[in-house]
Amino acid sequence: MDKSQLVECVRAAGIVGQGGAGFPAHVKYDTDVETVIANGCECEPLLHSDKHLMEARAEDLVRGLRALRTAVGARRGVIAVKRKYERVADRLRKAMAGADLELALLDDFYPAGDEQVLIYEATGRSVPPLGLPKDVGALVANVGTLVSVGDALDGKPVTHRLVTVTGDVARPAIWNVPLGTPLSDLVEACGGATVEDPVHILGGPMMGRVVDDPKQAASAVVTKTLGGVILVPRGHYLHQRATLSLDVMARRAATACIQCRYCTDLCPRFLIGHDFQTHKVMRALGGGGPEAAPGSLQALLCSECGLCELFSCPMHLSPRRLNAALKVRFREQKVDFPEPRRVKPSQAALRSYRKIPVSRLAIKLDIARYMGLHPEFLGDLKPARVRVPLRQHIGAPSVPLVKPGDRVSAGQPVGAIPSGALGAFVHAPLSGVVTAVDDAVTITGEPS
Repeated sequence: MDKSQLVECVRAAGIVGQGGAGFPAHVKYDTDVETVIANGCECEPLLHSDKHLMEARAEDLVRGLRALRTAVGARRGVIAVKRKYERVADRLRKAMAGADLELALLDDFYPAGDEQVLIYEATGRSVPPLGLPKDVGALVANVGTLVSVGDALDGKPVTHRLVTVTGDVARPAIWNVPLGTPLSDLVEACGGATVEDPVHILGGPMMGRVVDDPKQAASAVVTKTLGGVILVPRGHYLHQRATLSLDVMARRAATACIQCRYCTDLCPRFLIGHDFQTHKVMRALGGGGPEAAPGSLQALLCSECGLCELFSCPMHLSPRRLNAALKVRFREQKVDFPEPRRVKPSQAALRSYRKIPVSRLAIKLDIARYMGLHPEFLGDLKPARVRVPLRQHIGAPSVPLVKPGDRVSAGQPVGAIPSGALGAFVHAPLSGVVTAVDDAVTITGEPS
């Protein structure tokens, strides 16, 4: 299959990056590179969906990776997993036999699965600051995304997502979940919360979205990019950090930052050679605000991995969230990061000593008590109704193709890419009747 055929196949299936960002894959794959890397690192603590997927569907992963590698003309195809996943590695080796692919085994550190960190681990090359993987001849795809590519070769669109549910639930589990399934159905399938008034973390504990409003949690649904749901008690460390106001964070930075440089020296992007020194942003906030010093533009280089504020800072400040707020402001003002955007290889000299072990990170995040949980795969969840968002990806919302009262079949397109826009198709995850169309398509399933 050539590139144009694969790209069209991926486009029709509605595939987006499942690693969290949700970039439409048909756009990302329309390129030529030297190395394609399957990201199976699942670097966020407590998540197990990708690990299960690699064991259960190793052949489909290999099939998707080989198809993508051929289409983009890559010389190398690499599957990256953590060394500690010995059973997964053995399963992949069997599936890769004769496929001319490589298996890269990584240490158990955070963020091993960051796209640019992974490229450095697999190729020794650093993507330039604010650059793209293709700048160093690389393409990274999540293992779930590549399994979806394998499905797309058989004409199967994206309609389900593997989701880990863990933390303070009666039975932590991994479910194969129809897109649009209410979060409440998912938690109920795990026996419900074991604490009163829980807080939900959608995604991983480092970069996931904290939902502490019960009404918002009740209205949340599973999307193409949701790999985990973690329940923690209200007032948990992660809840406290996520709900600080920007005003409080800025005032704390201005008065309490001791310029120790830990946020910079342990930053994963700094350690692959980016001239990103986030302590300079904090210095700018203490010296009269972000407009007072050029150092505040450093915020534009932040990957928002969260290590600076959730692990590194001894003063419990919030560099990551302040950087994120400044990035929004600078983009609104059309302020760009000045040239040059060089890579400084010397900054990687101490990198091997500054990787943050996940075990230590878990203690700092107060999630060590959940690390011993090993969620089992419990099969397919079958909700009575789904509310499928028309925007589960970077880009414009999909244009609805159905109206209330229409009968739909599982796998049928219900949302299309707007003309001339970046977007993705959306498909019905189950057969039934469309009961509402707004920013989502609500489908009530047929009785089984």
